[in-house]
Amino acid sequence: MMEAELEQRLQASSKEQLVQLLRELIDRHPTLSVEMGGILESFTEKSEVSEESDEEITEDWDFSGEELTPVHALPQTLEDDQSHHQRLEEYAAHLRQQESAQGLAHNLSELIAEACACMQQNDIETGLDLYALMFDERLQERNSILTPVFDDMIDAAIPSLEEALISEFSGSAMFDMDTAVSTQVVASEARQRWLERLFALWLKRLDAHRVEEDLPEIMLDVAWNEDSLLLRSLAQNELQRQPHNEYANIVDFSRQYRTRALEKFLKILPRT
Repeated sequence: MMEAELEQRLQASSKEQLVQLLRELIDRHPTLSVEMGGILESFTEKSEVSEESDEEITEDWDFSGEELTPVHALPQTLEDDQSHHQRLEEYAAHLRQQESAQGLAHNLSELIAEACACMQQNDIETGLDLYALMFDERLQERNSILTPVFDDMIDAAIPSLEEALISEFSGSAMFDMDTAVSTQVVASEARQRWLERLFALWLKRLDAHRVEEDLPEIMLDVAWNEDSLLLRSLAQNELQRQPHNEYANIVDFSRQYRTRALEKFLKILPRT
């Protein structure tokens, strides 16, 4: 029954949605790319044999009234995805191996420039993947000496990042009646991963006593109503982790600063 429902959804999906589904599957399971390429090649061979035996058979079956992408065009998408993953791995290797502040700043400048270029070409997903790499490396804190460089470059990227997050996860973009359910679920998971990433960085910066912070505002701009529970849970869990001081006359101002910031964040979260 479930297979029949899935087949109906696939038949009702546009070619853009089918390509997007392939991309999401490869992003989550990179090892599938080779197997998919082999399957698509077999489809191409079968299509060629079919054309030779019957000239009236067309190259594409049209289930939805829209022209589908020829099967021989899809391997290029797989090649693009492989190139995308390889590019991310190259950036990750450079960031992890970098030991000088100047070298790291140069690497991050290149990363941000490429992310902005992707977004200008309407490839927001790739741009966000590059920014996610920068955030994740910052959160690892492999070298505390380089942390200020990460923070400075992240600050420089925040305006374009916020614009990309809102564009990619906006309600108007997601609540398209023609959008496949599977794509909506994947996008929801990606949005919540970004909220967790932004929240984690905000905590790191709270510990550094950074007063002017726009990360909470960005989280609220990006989050949907259904994400309020996630953000509330993250904040409450952090408050519960705060150790209680046995001596009332000793004040830990660092802990107090974080506690007040988290309590303020909870107050501005919408209730669902």
